[in-house]
Amino acid sequence: MNLITIPYSRLDPGNALARDYCVEPDKVLPHFAWDYRDPRALRPLADRQMARTRPKLGPLLAEYNRGVGGDVARAAAIDDSLCVVSGQQVGLLYGPAYTTYKLFTVINAARELERELGTPVTPVFWVESEDHDWDEVNRFFWKGRRFRIEGVEPQGRPVAEIEVDTAPFLDELRPLLGDGDAWSLVEPDANVARWHVKNLARLVEGVVFLEPRLLREPMRPLADEIARKSEAIDAALTRPTGYDQRLQPPAGAYLFDATGARRRVARGAPCPDAWSTDVVSRVLVQNAALPALMAVCGPSEIDYWSQLKGVHELFDVPFPAVLPRDAATLVEVGTARDAAKLGLDLEQVVQGVAQPPQPGTADPIAERLRKLAGEAQELSAAVEDGTLDLPPNADKPFRRTVGKLETDLEKLAARLDDARAEAAGAGKRKFEKVLGDLRPRDGLQERTVSLFPYLLRHGPDLARKLQGSFDPFEIGHYLVMLS
Repeated sequence: MNLITIPYSRLDPGNALARDYCVEPDKVLPHFAWDYRDPRALRPLADRQMARTRPKLGPLLAEYNRGVGGDVARAAAIDDSLCVVSGQQVGLLYGPAYTTYKLFTVINAARELERELGTPVTPVFWVESEDHDWDEVNRFFWKGRRFRIEGVEPQGRPVAEIEVDTAPFLDELRPLLGDGDAWSLVEPDANVARWHVKNLARLVEGVVFLEPRLLREPMRPLADEIARKSEAIDAALTRPTGYDQRLQPPAGAYLFDATGARRRVARGAPCPDAWSTDVVSRVLVQNAALPALMAVCGPSEIDYWSQLKGVHELFDVPFPAVLPRDAATLVEVGTARDAAKLGLDLEQVVQGVAQPPQPGTADPIAERLRKLAGEAQELSAAVEDGTLDLPPNADKPFRRTVGKLETDLEKLAARLDDARAEAAGAGKRKFEKVLGDLRPRDGLQERTVSLFPYLLRHGPDLARKLQGSFDPFEIGHYLVMLS
């Protein structure tokens, strides 16, 4: 396996603020609390986190992680540890590959911070199981097709409450994806959210997993405060950043009532018993509950986290450093070979600027043959108008031979043109296959395709190899050449 890094100066991460954060961070860091490039500079934050009073989550997280396969010992010790945190919504068979890359970044960053600071740092992964967008969760893309779990009508329920038989979905995929040891990593579970967490837990080691419902009681005092302070949050959220602002104040409070069909809490209303978070309060609750040194974020998250520093100050919650997640495109041997035959630059393919072969280009040899056919035609015409001086008895064989030569040359030129067009057409089909592998649905591979099919073909150990190869502090997009 070989890695090539495409810097974000050559590959736009997705929005102007995230690009500056990754390429020219000094322009953007004033909107954040810490410089992610310098782990040792986080010592003051580490000291503050260890001295801060927080709810004791160790027993609660240990019990949960025992049930899903997470690291029970690390969960039990979370109250005496620092952490690196990230999260993502539930997905089928790990969800898009960036979910697993984010998970790898959390593990690697925690290990590096623990080494640099000389204190325990735990990787924590938040699974957003209160998401109500079932259509976004219920998708698995492979070779241009979307697969889904059929027969589920969520009726406004969060993913955490959806129970379903996943066996038919897996049975449909098996013949298409093929056999492999990785099937043992995704054994079915009736609850979609629990299935997702168990799948991730089988893939990696040493991670503490967390679902938001676990914090409903421990963090209720903060939720009560969030319900009371909507206008103050509005003001903090909309401080100018010099960039387009992704988050705007909602019509109601920054909480939802999860009783029945989820609805936003009205401003001025008390915090409901079954409260759940929106995007602003989720980040706030997460950072208030956990002793986080770093939060691993994708480009969209970096964009909206730039608005949240003031919100954390309002509630006296430490704002962790924001570390861009690792990003990657996996390139298999066959795809690399096809790209090379077409003369394609893999970086240009990933960037979305590579051009396909142009069909219909005239064959240069055919052009030369047509010139010869034209000369034969001129000779025939000269014979016809009597301007060509031929020896006696040569007229008839000359006409026959030159006429046949003209016809044969035209036929051969046409055959060469047809062959060239066919080759170009095959090249275009090969180009589309390369594009489908590396840039499916006209976007980055990691945003559509799961890591799971690659684990089937290259073995479950591929996850460990990728994790070990990624550097959490090398900011860019990896081209991973698989062998």
